[in-house]
Amino acid sequence: MIARSLQAKILVFAVFFVGIAAGVLIANFYDARLADGPRPEAANDRAQRQQRAQRDITKFWDYLGLDEPQREQARKVGEETQEAFRNLRQETQPRFQAIEDGSRSKIRALLNDEQRAKYDEFRRQRDERMRNRNRDRKNGDAGRDSSPKPN
Repeated sequence: MIARSLQAKILVFAVFFVGIAAGVLIANFYDARLADGPRPEAANDRAQRQQRAQRDITKFWDYLGLDEPQREQARKVGEETQEAFRNLRQETQPRFQAIEDGSRSKIRALLNDEQRAKYDEFRRQRDERMRNRNRDRKNGDAGRDSSPKPN
């Protein structure tokens, strides 16, 4: 009976942790791909999200009554889960890129020469902002660039 109860608690924890990991991934994906525009407070967002997630996990472990060896095992499961999500993102990135490249080619084919030049300039600026944002993230600065956006 106790073993079953422990298994149930671990299962609930695993589901909870995967949910947190998925939420962090979705938030990071949103920040990297969809959000646009300057946000000076963004520099602290990632650190705050990580602190909040760790606090929530610790509360959950306290609720479950996990001892230190169980917490260490759960921490290891979390790290393995994060690594699996990172690997999945790396595996799927080329497919996303191929879809994006195909879409851009189709759009360019619809445009006249003047529109195509504007579109290419817009894409160049957008891609540059994305590269800067990704570089800043890798260097520990999650802030957005504040370069002017094309009209």
